[in-house]
Amino acid sequence: MVQGWYRPGTPLPVNHVLRPHHIDLVAIFLLVFKEFHNNLPSGFLLFIYRFLLYEVAEVVQPRTHQEIISTLQTAPDTDNPNVRNLLLALEAVPSQLTSADQLSNFFHSSPAIFVEKADDEPNILARRSIFGYFCRRCFVSFIKLSFYGVMQLQRDYQSWCTGDNQAGYSPVEKDPLTSDIWIFKTNSDLKSSARPEPWELWEKGLSTGDDVIGPENLRRYFEQRFHDRNDSGIRQYALFNLVRMHYVRKEYPAARQLLQEAITVARTTGDRVTLQHCISMLHRLPPDLSTNEMPLLNEIQPDLHPSEVLFDVAKLLQPQSGQPLTLCFEKLAQANGLFDHWVDLRKAASCELEYELTSIVLLAFLDRFAGCHDLAATEESFILAFATAGENDPNHLNVVLNRAYRVARAGSYEIALAQLLHPETWRGLSLDRYQDWATMIWHVLALRCSRRSQRRFFRDFLLPRQPTSSTFVSKEYFFDDSIAQLLPISGELHQVMHARRRGQAVTAIQPLLQSLWHAEFQGRFPLYRVGTILLADIGLEFGMTKHCKRLLEGILPQVLTGHELEHRAFACYTLARCIIAASDTKEAGLRDALPHLLMAEADYSQLSMFEATSDVQWLLRVVFHNLGMKADEEAVLERYATSVSAMRTSEECTVDEEAQQVWDVVTDVGLSLAAR
Repeated sequence: MVQGWYRPGTPLPVNHVLRPHHIDLVAIFLLVFKEFHNNLPSGFLLFIYRFLLYEVAEVVQPRTHQEIISTLQTAPDTDNPNVRNLLLALEAVPSQLTSADQLSNFFHSSPAIFVEKADDEPNILARRSIFGYFCRRCFVSFIKLSFYGVMQLQRDYQSWCTGDNQAGYSPVEKDPLTSDIWIFKTNSDLKSSARPEPWELWEKGLSTGDDVIGPENLRRYFEQRFHDRNDSGIRQYALFNLVRMHYVRKEYPAARQLLQEAITVARTTGDRVTLQHCISMLHRLPPDLSTNEMPLLNEIQPDLHPSEVLFDVAKLLQPQSGQPLTLCFEKLAQANGLFDHWVDLRKAASCELEYELTSIVLLAFLDRFAGCHDLAATEESFILAFATAGENDPNHLNVVLNRAYRVARAGSYEIALAQLLHPETWRGLSLDRYQDWATMIWHVLALRCSRRSQRRFFRDFLLPRQPTSSTFVSKEYFFDDSIAQLLPISGELHQVMHARRRGQAVTAIQPLLQSLWHAEFQGRFPLYRVGTILLADIGLEFGMTKHCKRLLEGILPQVLTGHELEHRAFACYTLARCIIAASDTKEAGLRDALPHLLMAEADYSQLSMFEATSDVQWLLRVVFHNLGMKADEEAVLERYATSVSAMRTSEECTVDEEAQQVWDVVTDVGLSLAAR
């Protein structure tokens, strides 16, 4: 039975060290099962049993003396005289254990509650019960101590009760020559076994981004004695954890180098599961874009984790994959099927919340990509309801980041920044997740600067503060001639818009048609609609007014939903020009175009796109003038002057106090997270 729990050659957990909190727990056992046995109310006993089960299991950090007292004082039936006397006796325990003799007498009184008695007298605690085993183990650990060990335990207990929570919890070094805390030594007391403290320090270094403490404690942890064999057989675990650290920090060359070594070690030791994880991690590394290498997808294997198939969905979402959106849904179904298979084989629990939330996050992203915005919003609300806020939960963070950026694209920059700066968003993040959070805030500020034409402020303030993990390409927000390339489809559309801005859109017909074909095939309908609007805009230059009008009317029902205000404004502005140019009668065309121009003006104004707003307002002024609407013409002329003035002010702006205050908060949050 026991051999099924542990690997062959691995020692059983026979090592046990008395700690100060064990004394408090033994005192509670003596008070409940000896001094006040059968004299306590049932409600208080139920609370005590649950408390002791939780503490005896030792699966979490032990409570301090003050926390133990405070917890028991919140128990039910504390107004009972026996319960009050028990709590008073427990509070007086430290004052009764002021010497080694008193501590020795205390422990020698504990066998009365677990030793086997005569047949006609039942035991208070069965020796093999969890409570009896705990008390017996503490008693055996105490009688093994030397007089010096008892004195040290008594001093540590007194210091622990007065508030020094670290007293008595230092590692016990087992040196056969100098170890004098035991008078009776077993085989487990001669050699030090593995301890979890280095792993805790490794996780802390990983969370705070410490490149020295983290890897050093990872090495210390796996160099410990786990068994008595010559080869530990676990070196591949250390290498794999180092690979994960470099991967999360986007240090891909270092991750690839260590991964090759981890694969070799895993094959040598015959560790099939770790080998599968290493191969899956190798497929996660981004391909070399200069060689046009396609991302590698995982084949379904017995030991392949379902999360790796979910990551394949993320690979297929990249435009360079060239695959349609339907393939992403097929891969997502494969991942869910593999997870169900793992549940059947008992490799995973059916209630494993992390995988379930991750799959729903990805499904929400796919649904929004496919145009099912209401369904995606429901799925995101489900994630926010069940994911843990205020911790390093990637699912909660990803949903908040995606929502905030969509809100910013809709022109509500202050609301988006407020969502991102909320303490529940950044509290508890690791430094790697903090980089993603700070990058999103930077992108929101960059989006606002680009729309407001604050090029100078962006160059002088935001660009030098770009997060190191950011994959920013200036062409995403500005028209420039940088050598950095955008993703497929987006890069071709940027080329068309750049040529259109210079009055040479006719020369960009080929990339526009190519981007339309790829966007339609891959199901990237937002980009497809942008390409259709640009095609109609270019068609006006060839006099194809009625055809361009039909193109825009075909996509207008999807654009008018308002999920992308910038697309709607551009479509309405272009459609109004098509209506005016295609109309047989001048006045009818102007009146038909008027609602579209007003909607475009309202959308551009909400987005703070002053240059585009002024273009629409100038056309509105022309329409009002030709319709003889003098009052409306004067009103739009005033709005035009205001837009032009705001645009010039933004172009000359060198200081944005709100953006500076936001970035100061981002910096302070980073300092507090790194100083944990």
